[in-house]
Amino acid sequence: MARRWTDLLPDWCDVWAVQYPGREERFTEMPFDRADPLADAIAAAITPHLRGRVCFFGHSMGALLAFLVAQRLMAAGRRNPHHLIVAGRRAPHLPDPVAPSHDLPESQFIARLRDLNGTPPEIFQHADLLEILLPTLRADFATSETYRHEPLPPLSCPLTVLGGTRDPTTTRDELCAWAVHASEGTTVHMFDGDHFFVRSAQAAMLQQVAAIAAGVQD
Repeated sequence: MARRWTDLLPDWCDVWAVQYPGREERFTEMPFDRADPLADAIAAAITPHLRGRVCFFGHSMGALLAFLVAQRLMAAGRRNPHHLIVAGRRAPHLPDPVAPSHDLPESQFIARLRDLNGTPPEIFQHADLLEILLPTLRADFATSETYRHEPLPPLSCPLTVLGGTRDPTTTRDELCAWAVHASEGTTVHMFDGDHFFVRSAQAAMLQQVAAIAAGVQD
């Protein structure tokens, strides 16, 4: 995703992507299945590289992790991020109204993946490839579904919340509820699309991201 974003965002906007264990170049590493230790690892990894004015962006599970990393940096006295952008995720203090999926039998878990419309259809046509990917996908679901919110002071940066108008995993009210976690103001923007509006409405969404990043640089 970072490579595509680099092509679509202004030249002055540097894009740095976090690569989780269990994916692409880190495929052989054991994936995390809990949010807090993964957020700890991300915060430790990125802190030496934070320079200048920075925005964090996260979608779905990534939204939760971006929020948790921002909390950790604030607790450590860091000024980053200067703006947090979260997408496709209800506010972290809200309970998940849907029963956990990460430990479902394989056929039901695959059906859940299909329903979310985020896994390329061709993956389901190759049983061997799907079998390889399932442990990492289950770990992702577990990371998100087992998180239990710990109340902490609100973030000292502005917060922008992005959502899809047809996202079955969250409502506008659940997106607006993020406001309690930011002391510098919260803005909500909706885009046409389902949970993966970040792909289907990518151009419009990145215009919004670019506008936020430009504001941060001012």
